Amino acid sequence: MRLIFAALLAVPLLAQPPAAQPPKPAAASPAPAPDRNAFTAANSEKDPALRAAALEKFLRDFPSSNMAPMARRGIVSALVAAQPEDAVRKTRDLAASLPAAEAAAQYRTLAMELNGAGKLPAQAENAARQALKLFRYDAFAAQRRVDAEDFGRPAPAESQMRARFAVQRAQFNETLAQVLESRGQAGKAIKVYRQALQANPASTASARSLAAAEEKAGHTAAALGYYAQALLARPSAESRQRFYEAWKKAKGGLDGAEAFLDRKYRELFPNPLHPAAFHKTAARSNRLVLAEVYTGAGCPPCVGADLAFEAVLERYPRSDVAVLMYHEHIPRPDPLTNNDTLTRWKWQQGRGVPTYAVDGEVSGRGGGGRDSAPELESYIRASIEKQLETPAGAELELKAANDGRGVRATARVASISKPNPNLVLNLALVEKDVRYSGENGIRFHPMVVRRLHTVSLKNVANLQEAHAFSLPEVAENLTKHLDAFEKHDDRHNKDGQFRFAERKDSVDPAGLAVVAFVQDSATKEVLQAAWADAPKE
Repeated sequence: MRLIFAALLAVPLLAQPPAAQPPKPAAASPAPAPDRNAFTAANSEKDPALRAAALEKFLRDFPSSNMAPMARRGIVSALVAAQPEDAVRKTRDLAASLPAAEAAAQYRTLAMELNGAGKLPAQAENAARQALKLFRYDAFAAQRRVDAEDFGRPAPAESQMRARFAVQRAQFNETLAQVLESRGQAGKAIKVYRQALQANPASTASARSLAAAEEKAGHTAAALGYYAQALLARPSAESRQRFYEAWKKAKGGLDGAEAFLDRKYRELFPNPLHPAAFHKTAARSNRLVLAEVYTGAGCPPCVGADLAFEAVLERYPRSDVAVLMYHEHIPRPDPLTNNDTLTRWKWQQGRGVPTYAVDGEVSGRGGGGRDSAPELESYIRASIEKQLETPAGAELELKAANDGRGVRATARVASISKPNPNLVLNLALVEKDVRYSGENGIRFHPMVVRRLHTVSLKNVANLQEAHAFSLPEVAENLTKHLDAFEKHDDRHNKDGQFRFAERKDSVDPAGLAVVAFVQDSATKEVLQAAWADAPKE
């Protein structure tokens, strides 16, 4: 039987979720499985006592269902509302027949439900402590191996397993701390919150609680540090508001706030990857490899891919590898998105973000949390270094000049090995480093595509193309896109009430570059790429 308890242990940054998906057109859906129908019906009961009874019947009828963990959670939730003492007894009964990791999750559910309802505080604390007692590494690792086998996937590496255990253990500590805080045991709660935050710097609730405690105690510097940590780990309207209010109160204004956040981010959430510099092999060809990444600042599974490509930028000079990051409104609105990146995504026909391609060849590897970055980087490195030894299909030279008002790119294409009607020359204006704390916790975004210009190479063997990117025009187009999005978006903003926390519609003239690449628009193969830095003159 597949035993899944991840639903109770949500890990925003270190789980390995599927790619975030764009909206799909309406289509006929397959008929739900019998267990899904039964679960939906049972969970729809309005009366808590009846709902608990219906979910218990579901468990008897479908003991091997993938929805069994949700049913067990639902039973406890319903019983806490109807008769909390019964919830305590039922949790004990359910946990007795479960593996240790799932039993721990069941006790944590009880603790959270009782604490949230303000009922049976002593039993809530007992449940939280029992959950921590049961949540051991050996049980956790065994459960993850079973889950991986059931899904037909390889088990996580030992380092990944231990990282994920530490993060989830921190969540159990956080639950205990919340119960202790509710019981008026502030001193004990603070100690446990610190344990949680030490194990997982992204424990937002722990950081927020510690910030409030330090602020109440008059420890301004410590409070600002924790408020910053809460914001950086999980940027939200609430975490932004609390940090900036505390900063203004302490400093009298916002001067220095962003620099402080920059320092805290680099201190708390450094990229775990620092690969050795690439050394050319004897088989190195004349190809400059192009890596394209479709990502989103509000996409949790994009974190692993983003960090992996940061490592790519560190390992290879731009004479070997160029990287383009196309931001998309998937699954959340992203102010680094623009009309050109949306058009490119539509052309790519990707299934979800992150999607990435090396010289046009799309990987189906997907993304994951921070702990998945080493595995992804190893996979991407193999693709890049294979291409570095593959001869280019064209010659491409690129120059760029930047007068502060515009960037003029001049590209010369020659010696196309296989001219055909589908070839195009793409010129991408990129901002090399953009600061924006997105919902997935990534603060610095490299090689952000701000504009894309395309020229047909239909049946030509040679071409010289000059194109001027007007920076005021680029900024105007970015502004128009964000304005239109805030007025209406079919998926994220139907009522026109959404507003971006930050509008990233300005372009830093001092941080620009141009990437050119020759591509077959039908097969997506990239024949050759070129990079030109465009420092402000």
